[in-house]
Amino acid sequence: MITIKKILVPTDLSTVSVPAIGYAGSLAKGLDAEIVLFHAIPMEAMKQHFGGGYGDSLGFPTEIQTGARHGSSVESIYEAKKQILLGFLDQKIGADLRKMVKIRPLVKLGKVVEEIIAAAKEEKCDLIVITSQGGTLRRLFGASITERIVRHAPCPVLSMQLSAQVRTENDERLEVKLINQWAA
Repeated sequence: MITIKKILVPTDLSTVSVPAIGYAGSLAKGLDAEIVLFHAIPMEAMKQHFGGGYGDSLGFPTEIQTGARHGSSVESIYEAKKQILLGFLDQKIGADLRKMVKIRPLVKLGKVVEEIIAAAKEEKCDLIVITSQGGTLRRLFGASITERIVRHAPCPVLSMQLSAQVRTENDERLEVKLINQWAA
């Protein structure tokens, strides 16, 4: 029998990634699986004053954002980004999801697709859940990130279009872009 115990969910901290987090949360809850909430910091962001601008429009406390930009070490930057990831999750999905499902933030520095694939291998993930549409990552790199992940991933990839529909526990159909309203 096939089992899913670890789900990797890459996010670029845009609202486009929220449905993937919600869907993965629903799967993880039903399968008693862990979610690895993943964010890659592109090298260009580090060169521009430790990724200044990440989280600016998300309404996070200034001390979290300041720690991300002016930390004294790479480790402090990673820790600050992990806090931003969890804050993003709480703000966009709701803190209840973290109470129901084990969610571990993971931040890596490098090329986005390569780091997602490497994280899936290193973490021994059983599934990658990703929303397939534009967002910040597509604007930055101009190519289909999802397509490259699907081609090179070490595990199955569930790619969701925002226009798709999913079935709820009440047997209703819901557009993927509205998942955050029922995920938590």
